[in-house]
Amino acid sequence: MNRQKIEKVLIFFGLLAIFFYATHTVLGNILWNEYNPITTDISALTAVGAPNAGLLNVFTAIYGFCSIFFVAGMLIRAFRKYNKLIKSGYLVLMFMEVVSLVGYKLFPLTSDKTVMTFQNKMHIVVTVIVVISTIVFSFLVATGYKKEETTKKFGKYLFVMAVLVTIFGLFNPIAMGMGLDVMGFTERLVVYTIQFLLFSIAIFESFTK
Repeated sequence: MNRQKIEKVLIFFGLLAIFFYATHTVLGNILWNEYNPITTDISALTAVGAPNAGLLNVFTAIYGFCSIFFVAGMLIRAFRKYNKLIKSGYLVLMFMEVVSLVGYKLFPLTSDKTVMTFQNKMHIVVTVIVVISTIVFSFLVATGYKKEETTKKFGKYLFVMAVLVTIFGLFNPIAMGMGLDVMGFTERLVVYTIQFLLFSIAIFESFTK
């Protein structure tokens, strides 16, 4: 199998990753009758003691590995044909995916997330790293794609998505500061926007050489 075919196969894992992530959030909501997606964050689905954590952790693990394969494919392609900004962006994304996969497995939320145990603090640290690195990645690749002759329009689209990710990322602390019990809703805004951004890249790159 030549290099470009390997790229194609690895990039396809990006689509699988989105599928498994969406499955874990939707299935978790369906199986847990008391779960409220407006007030309860996504991490609660796989927290220690959550009713379906074992099953859902399988989906998140598959998602994590699929994401890493996808980014590996994008790194191969970026170093073959794209500029330094895009290369740097996917390096940042790889860092984020590894931190996410390892960090959330090592430090899941405890059953009582209101108690700031070491585990819960580290979970928050991982989340902050993931959000910041995702924002950095999105602006790097958006700017990089805009500089490429053949991907200018896609770069502009990614820039809009990057702005949305940044704005939605601010909603959580703002809502908490205002005392609004909408953590699940504000988190989903930013997380689903990130997933759609990655889905867009996977689709776009699946049809380019």
